[in-house]
Amino acid sequence: MMNRRERPEAKGIGQPRSPFRKALEALTMIAGLLGLVWLGGSVGWPAIRANIALIGGWFFLLVALYLLAQMAFMAGWWVLLGTRARRIGYWRTFGLYLVGDSVNYFVPPANLAGEPVKAYLLSRSIGFGRSVTSIVVHKHAELVAQALFLCGGLSIAMAQFALPTRLRYAAVAPLVGLGLFVIVIFWALRRRVYGALLRGLMSCGIKNNRMKLPWHATASLDRSLSRFYNTRMALFWWATMFCLLGWCGGLLETYLVLQLLSTKAGLGTAAAVEAIAMALNSMIFFVPGRIGSAEAVRIVAFSALGLPVAQGAVYSLIRRGRELAWTVPGLLILLKMRAGIGGAPREVPG
Repeated sequence: MMNRRERPEAKGIGQPRSPFRKALEALTMIAGLLGLVWLGGSVGWPAIRANIALIGGWFFLLVALYLLAQMAFMAGWWVLLGTRARRIGYWRTFGLYLVGDSVNYFVPPANLAGEPVKAYLLSRSIGFGRSVTSIVVHKHAELVAQALFLCGGLSIAMAQFALPTRLRYAAVAPLVGLGLFVIVIFWALRRRVYGALLRGLMSCGIKNNRMKLPWHATASLDRSLSRFYNTRMALFWWATMFCLLGWCGGLLETYLVLQLLSTKAGLGTAAAVEAIAMALNSMIFFVPGRIGSAEAVRIVAFSALGLPVAQGAVYSLIRRGRELAWTVPGLLILLKMRAGIGGAPREVPG
């Protein structure tokens, strides 16, 4: 474990972004909102309203059911935390997970921006090394699980449906890129070059505004990660399995929505919709919240599979509503921490 001298300098949560980045994100969000209005007009608002009526109060059940997916992802992180970290308590740690998840949703790049926030908050209790090691390994397991899910879903989509050639290539390309990325990460983490990669990105100007990582910190992180990947791989595969169950939560949600909209669509169709949308969405990670772009992607997935476009639009809106609902707990916890009412878990003895 690093001593106090080796710990990173934490600049806090919510570090101001550059005016150019703020303006770019604002313009992107405005364009996305305008795109949503245009999509609604193109599909037809009466058809959308009719299909939303079919969902009705089931929406709240869908939101509640997603707790199972969130708990599966959390279980993947929990098995990677040592006994000292577990003394903080499952639900307090789950709160930190929700904070990171909410930040990931709104701040690009998607699924990455919230990880430094979780690392900073957890490091106040268990130290920087343990905190970042668990988060890096969990994110890696999550990506491996996502690649496995995409393999299965896209295989079903291409076997059961006559997809356009361009869509096939567009969906497979992110999967190939993701597969190569997770393999490179395996290699980097085993051979202690992860810290060198971070320092290289910093030297190129790609910096994390929440933490400054000195050489001692990254060297210690490299040792911790290398030790984990060379001695504790069983835990990694357990984490991957739990994360795969988490990704399947989206599949269950898609299947239930399809059953409400059209009982003719089965589990294979749901897997195809989920995989195609996931693959295409991975290419627009730079859009804050993927506003507008995610809706367009899901409508494209429905259309390519021969499903009504209006149902695709409703599915997109239901998915967006559920996603926003699940950002609320994390944002409330973060606001509570910033206001000083609560805070990150305190230092645990050990």
